[in-house]
Amino acid sequence: MALKSFFSFLFYLIFSFFQYTAAQSGNELLSSVIAKMNGLQSLKARINIDGTLTGELYYQRPYNIHVKLSDGRIISANKNIIWVYSPSRMIAGRQDLRGGTGGISGLLSGYESVTSSGNRLTLKSNTKAYSEIVVVVSPDHLIRSIRMKRKGSESSKTINLSISATNIGLPSNLFNFHPPSSAQIVENPLNQKE
Repeated sequence: MALKSFFSFLFYLIFSFFQYTAAQSGNELLSSVIAKMNGLQSLKARINIDGTLTGELYYQRPYNIHVKLSDGRIISANKNIIWVYSPSRMIAGRQDLRGGTGGISGLLSGYESVTSSGNRLTLKSNTKAYSEIVVVVSPDHLIRSIRMKRKGSESSKTINLSISATNIGLPSNLFNFHPPSSAQIVENPLNQKE
């Protein structure tokens, strides 16, 4: 269950730039976020999850992501497949992504309440998997942190970002992960009933 939640959380956290203008309404800012993401080619960032887990994140448009966490876990996705690999457990989850919307648009669309205040965007819903998402952006329009609360939960997860480079060349094989042959493969773990 923890791996499933972590996988869902990180997959939908494909990072983007946020354009902020004080006069913008929540929906206007949200539209700017999605438009900015559509124009983003790639990025490299350090991440910190809940102040305890760190890692390196690489993103390349469209929908390619590779994260190596400080505990050795790897999350790697292209437009067809996402892998979540745990070397300590020697388990690799392989999720088929074909037909999914994904990306920042898939995460942030469909919220009933969208508000902005200063450098903060808040999305709320009674029907989405995440009942609340709060995004904080820097003055230069880059995402600094995102906090997500699952529906029915009182706790939330926070990812802080330190983006070090954007629109850089990244090798395509970075997003074509192959787990070790000794790893146990779990097919489509998000499709399984809890």
